Amino acid sequence: MKFKRRKRDGGGIEASALSDILFFLMLFFLMVSTLASPEAIKVLLPKASTAKEIPKHTIYVSIDTELHYYVNKQQVVVASLKNLLEQEIKKHQNATLVIRVDKSVPVQEFIFVVDIANKLKLPVVVATDKKN
Repeated sequence: MKFKRRKRDGGGIEASALSDILFFLMLFFLMVSTLASPEAIKVLLPKASTAKEIPKHTIYVSIDTELHYYVNKQQVVVASLKNLLEQEIKKHQNATLVIRVDKSVPVQEFIFVVDIANKLKLPVVVATDKKN
């Protein structure tokens, strides 16, 4: 008895489920990347009705509610703040100082940083949230 072999048309892979999975992965990574904040230090900024763009070379000085000072996300001792800012100025000649102070911090702490910036002849920008 002789059996006939069936001809196969060729192998095929069903890829519709794969494209759905890739789409959801891409959507997930896009959502996560937009939630990542460049300024990871939590500070509640005061409101302002005017706003300007921040220049390219910036030095961030942040003061949180516990009066911890940060220069570009790195916690620093208050006594070494001026020396660190001088080092940052040497790296970038046209740097601008962006001061991010929590609204519950006393004004004297803010003025202390502004005074250092004035001594170093740095342009100062105060970070705020936009008023509704």
